[in-house]
Amino acid sequence: MDTERIRGMLLILTASTCWGTTGILQAFAPEGAHPLTVGAVRVVAASVVMLLYMFWKGESVLALFGKTPLVPLLVTVVGVMGYQFSFFTALTLAGVSIGSMIAIGSAPIIAGVLGAVFEREPLSGRWFLSTSAAISGCLLLLGGNDPSRMTIHPRGIALAFLAAFCYALLGLGMKRLGARLKITETATVVTTASLVVGIPVLVLFDAMWIFSFRGSLVSLALGAFSEAVPMCFFATGLGKVYLRDAYTLSLAEPLTACLLSALILGERMGGVSYVGAALIFCGILLLPVSGPDVAALREKPM
Repeated sequence: MDTERIRGMLLILTASTCWGTTGILQAFAPEGAHPLTVGAVRVVAASVVMLLYMFWKGESVLALFGKTPLVPLLVTVVGVMGYQFSFFTALTLAGVSIGSMIAIGSAPIIAGVLGAVFEREPLSGRWFLSTSAAISGCLLLLGGNDPSRMTIHPRGIALAFLAAFCYALLGLGMKRLGARLKITETATVVTTASLVVGIPVLVLFDAMWIFSFRGSLVSLALGAFSEAVPMCFFATGLGKVYLRDAYTLSLAEPLTACLLSALILGERMGGVSYVGAALIFCGILLLPVSGPDVAALREKPM
């Protein structure tokens, strides 16, 4: 049994659970909060958290950017910001459950392709089996919701698929950055570089909601709990598992989103949904905890 791989899997599961609270936090934002500003404030607040942490440690952010490889950074920033804007808009148009299921449910396949093409990661039969089970679980989880409380919006669905691609792109970039930087350094450069897009969005759109008491609490929770902390967990986990496996594990995010939507927003879960949840768990459990592919991962130059 590979303890480091298991540790990486648990870290990614934790990160995914934190990310699964994003849709609920958006639902608690003040009425009229534009989805683009929600995505932007999430990254801006996360950047503030990471910059304060680096300042507390006495490390230079400018020196950090000086040793950061440019191409992986750009890929990660495109993934981060593209995901923020497309995901939050998809949630608004298609609903929390549908938007989360599509955006996160299709990400493992996209990540598997990106990992195979750019990281030379083999797509094993066991991965196909576990991912198929988990994605099937997502479909059942989605189909088991109360149809009367769901909205099918073509543009929202298209944006959810775009969010899936950006989400997978984020992981590819962070995996490359993690080969050169420490975990907190990776999270810091990614969130800080994303300010180039995030701050103009807050200026161009009405973002006054963040200055209300409720808006401030939501902004802080979005930045710290649903972005900065899970990003550190995710970056650590990516160094211990394949990109393809990381995104199969990330299906814990839509499961969390759906359960919270049922408990808090009243989006009902039927018996089929519970079967879907069980399939997601089975898919995750089917992932190998050890094997020759893990050793190959450690030996492969990044």
